[in-house]
Amino acid sequence: MMFKMYLDAVKWDGENSPCTLIFCNARDGGKLNVEIPEAIGFDLQTLLNQRTEGVNPYFGITEVFYQIGAKVEKLAIKANQKPGTAFVVLNVGGKITEIELFFADVVSIAIVEKMPVYFDESICVKNEIPLNRRLFFARTLTMTRYSFDTDR
Repeated sequence: MMFKMYLDAVKWDGENSPCTLIFCNARDGGKLNVEIPEAIGFDLQTLLNQRTEGVNPYFGITEVFYQIGAKVEKLAIKANQKPGTAFVVLNVGGKITEIELFFADVVSIAIVEKMPVYFDESICVKNEIPLNRRLFFARTLTMTRYSFDTDR
């Protein structure tokens, strides 16, 4: 099962403090918090603010996709990938291909393209805990930490 999540907000309290990406589950409004390094969070917050203010944000990878005639079909965090990465599914001339990019790059694409990121349920490693209380543990070492909370 995949969770369809939209980036809702970037929480950042300034230099040298943790930064959190807050994703919202499209189906039930549950929240997925992803802690990332402050420097990356600043860039993502800038992109998200540009989108919110009606400015078309720029991200180089999406421009390359346009230039080669590729269309982004899906963004996903799967169970079987390298730490700190995510997949981009591209349609290039009718041929579907997957590329693996850094997680922050995939989130940037999600912001620019107004797309959801799909999170594989298998990231949840403690299946005995009810779904609304499960934690997404740090498969990505110091790069990111996941937590899931459906309580508002």
